[in-house]
Formats: sequence, structure tokens, C-alpha cells
Amino acid sequence: MRRTTTTKTKIRTNTRMFPATLLFIILISLSPSLSNAQRKTPLFVFGDSLYDNGMTFYGRKNMGAQDWPYGQTYFQRAVGRYSDGRVIPDFIAEYAGLPFLQPYFSPGLQDLTNGVNFASAGSCVLVELRPHTINLMRQIDYFKEMVQRLKQQVGVAEANKLLSEAVYMFNVAGNDYVNLFEKNVNKKRSLSNFKKKRRINMILGNLTVHIKTVYKLGGRKFAFQKVGPLGCLPSIKHMLSYKGACMPEPQELAKMHNTAFVALIKNLETQLPDFKYSIYDFYTSLHHRVLYGATYGFRESQTACCGSGAYNGDFTCQKKGSTFSVCSNPNDYLWFDSAHPTDRANQDFSYEFWSGGPDLVSPYNLQTLFAAN
Repeated sequence: MRRTTTTKTKIRTNTRMFPATLLFIILISLSPSLSNAQRKTPLFVFGDSLYDNGMTFYGRKNMGAQDWPYGQTYFQRAVGRYSDGRVIPDFIAEYAGLPFLQPYFSPGLQDLTNGVNFASAGSCVLVELRPHTINLMRQIDYFKEMVQRLKQQVGVAEANKLLSEAVYMFNVAGNDYVNLFEKNVNKKRSLSNFKKKRRINMILGNLTVHIKTVYKLGGRKFAFQKVGPLGCLPSIKHMLSYKGACMPEPQELAKMHNTAFVALIKNLETQLPDFKYSIYDFYTSLHHRVLYGATYGFRESQTACCGSGAYNGDFTCQKKGSTFSVCSNPNDYLWFDSAHPTDRANQDFSYEFWSGGPDLVSPYNLQTLFAAN
């Protein structure tokens, strides 16, 4: 018993010998909340309505996916996502061990260390096409603003570390090309190669500037989703009165963009030290599901669950004063509305983005990119 008592006394005596500041530093270094092993890689998201998780809902009055039937499957209410449930960044955050990211305009946004979602419906790369939306340039400006907030929140050194470890996820340019067809809808003729190449070059030039801006602010790990098969969208087929699975001209333009975009990113890799990236072939993945829906478990892969007109391609879902139909089981459908996949389809795409092989996502899948140093 004496031996035990003496030992305890020694421990208390030795503890007093430590300076208070040194003892505090030791305790902090052992704190689980600051453990590198437990800290998750942040995720920052940029893009359009395919990635929007409420930015438009909070940032633009009476806009966004704010009414039934959006959100009905997973959230049981509309929460700003253009889906019956989750969008791709929701699943990626879950796979990465993160909570659902908050949109930058969310009134409750405080903790920035897990990442933020800046994506907003209607966003274009080219500002002049839809100047009233939260376009990509505005999203990058909000990101700059957020970087300053993050530095105030956790300190400059810790913020720089988080920014360099984070993954930056982009889905952009689809609306820039849809706009080209909207302007041509009454002319009933094919777009010239000059117009197509000019639009592609303008988009890629602006994208280069924005990617380099994120890089200068510390970003090193980038994840990109290719432009999808535009000719398969119910909205495009309805707008252009096309009967069939996928309209050829929008398909060709999307493929032209994707080829040029991959070349751009490979070039940036040679220019920017420590630049790592992942490119998901969303075009091929979605196109295959449109053509062979039953193979992937979708009973309906061309007509949307919610909307009106041919293929439910008229964007009337949730629109007040409009008549639209809603399917009874969105899980049977590839498309929820005229341009956006269902929760179930988004889960498929996210899983491929996260863990797919080099035929769909390269040179890294997201699981590997998140783990990269």
C-alpha cells in the first residue's frame, strides 16, 4: 500500500514541475479533435444544378428546387436539390466520411473545415449567357471570400494546410452549350463548326483562369465531371422536337468539348507543380444508361419522372400554375425531371466516380485522389 501511495505522490509532484504552457501544448497534441488521422479531407464543390444542394434556394429569391416533388424520396421535402433525393456531391461527401456539405449561402454555415458547396442552378462558364445566375465566376469569387473567412476561423497556417489537402470538384459547361441550342431553336439548321469551336475555345479559356485561381489559393487536387450526353436530355429532345433516344448534334458538341477539356487538363498538369486530377466520364456512363436502361435496373430511361410534354421534357416540374405529371416510383426512372437524374441514378454515378476503374475515371478515382498527399 505504501508503494502505491508513494507512486501517486511522485506523479503529482512531477506534474507540478512542468511549466503550464508546456503541459498545455502536450495535452493539445494528444487531443483527438486535432489528430491528423481523424481529420477528414475537405471537399469544395463548383458547378450547376447537377451539383446544386441549395445555393440557388438560399441565394436567389423564389428560385431553386423549393417545392414538391423535389426531395420526396430521401428528404421527404424539397431541400434545394434538383432530384427526388441526393445529388452527386452528397454521395461523395458520405464516401469521404464528411457530413453533407452546406451551400455557401446557407444561413447556418459556420464551420468551413469540411468544405463548402458553391454550385448553383443555371450556372454557366460564360458570364454573359446567363448574367443573373450564380455563374462560375461568382462562385470563384465566393470561394475567395470563404478562404479569408477560413483563415480567420482556424489561422493562416492551418487554413493553408486544409486548402492544399482539399479536393475541388467541378461540373460545368453543360448550360453554356444548351444556351447555344436555345438560340438556334427557331432556325432549324445545324450549328456551324465555327460557332461550335468558338464556343468551346471561349469556355476552355475561362475555365483555365478559374482553375488557376483555385490553384493559386492552395488547391492541388481537382475532380472534374465531363459534360454529359446533351442530346439525350428530355429537355433538349422536347425543345428541338426530336424523336429518338439521343439527338446527334448536341451529342457531337459535348464530345468535342470533352476531348478538348481532357487535353487542357493534361496540359495544366505539366504547368502546375503538384497538380493532381480525376476526370469522370459522365458522358459515357449516362449515355449507356439512356440506351440500355434495363441493364442498369431502370424501367424508364428516356422519359422523366416529373414534367410535361414529350419525354416530360418541358421543365414544368414544381412550376406553379402549370400542369405536370409525377411518377409513383422514381427509383424506376433514370431522369427525375427534364434535365436531372434521380437519387438512384446519382448514387450509381457517384459510386463510379469514387471507386471506378480507368475506363470511367482517370488517372485517379476519387477514393485515390482523396487519399493522395
